[in-house]
Amino acid sequence: MPERIDISPIESEMLDLLVDLHIETGSPVSSRTLQRRFRIPASTAQIRGILHRLEEKGYLFKPHVSAGRVPSDSGYRHYVDGLGTVGAPGRHLVETIRTRLGRENDDVRDVMMRTSRLIGELTSCMGLMVGVPGPGGTVGRLRIVQREGSRGLVVIEIRDGRDRSVDIDLGRRHRAEIISRAAQIMNERIAGYPLEEAHERLLSFLREGSGSEREIAAAVAAESTYLFSADYNLEYYFDGIDRSSMSTELTDPRVLTPLVRLMGRKNLILEALRGRFGRGTVVTIGRENRLGGLEELTLVTRALPGGACEGLLGVIGPMRMSYRLVLTLLDGTARELQRPRT
Repeated sequence: MPERIDISPIESEMLDLLVDLHIETGSPVSSRTLQRRFRIPASTAQIRGILHRLEEKGYLFKPHVSAGRVPSDSGYRHYVDGLGTVGAPGRHLVETIRTRLGRENDDVRDVMMRTSRLIGELTSCMGLMVGVPGPGGTVGRLRIVQREGSRGLVVIEIRDGRDRSVDIDLGRRHRAEIISRAAQIMNERIAGYPLEEAHERLLSFLREGSGSEREIAAAVAAESTYLFSADYNLEYYFDGIDRSSMSTELTDPRVLTPLVRLMGRKNLILEALRGRFGRGTVVTIGRENRLGGLEELTLVTRALPGGACEGLLGVIGPMRMSYRLVLTLLDGTARELQRPRT
């Protein structure tokens, strides 16, 4: 995560104004543009000095030598943190949400499809909804594939034909026979049992076991929330490729390539969202994202606390997005999904 450096109140105010204007226009922002747009009672030289200090502190950068400045990861982070609690959505947005979602929540899959499309179309980003419909099935077999260095891929085969996988840190590199023995011991504990019982059965081995096999099992158990929770249904919607003229970022391969990479890759999207369930609203920007390859993207999620639509709402898109709209939309949509139906 980018290092945070303290800035003064006037620097903070100037940074927020610049981010607002950059989000609106998509162009680098100069001191003269800021002064004219917001009628700032300071000379362009004074404003330029403030922007220069913000650049030195890592909150802004110049994409070109002669250009104005744009926010960095840290600049967007400071801006989002300063937004605080978003207000209630306006009447027009509430009516749009209610009309698009409809009144019936009986078909959860249909609700998820309509919700992800609503979020995607209103934000011009990837809109998604993850639902947790119920029990997740029975464990078939656990496999561990050792990757480069200390990384490993854990694959849980579920008996109805679905797989669930996650990349983990094994702590260090192990011999192949140790990896195989650890997987065998864990399968003796969890194979044939319901997913929701697997975590506790692994913990029983951790209390009794020892050695490298226990170390590997502990790394697997640390990912139990993702591996062994109830199954996740995922619906997403993204038509940004067809609407790339609306966002200069969507013509940038650094932004578009990882978005396309995520499309159709349920496990990859869920890996990016892991650890967000039940955590309210979470925003990760650029290098804050835990999944490699997403350094040019922002992920915004809002947890659904329970009921028929328990799960997660989310937006994945360029760092230059309308954060106020996204946060307000996700909050309003979550409230609508939780509203009792008559």
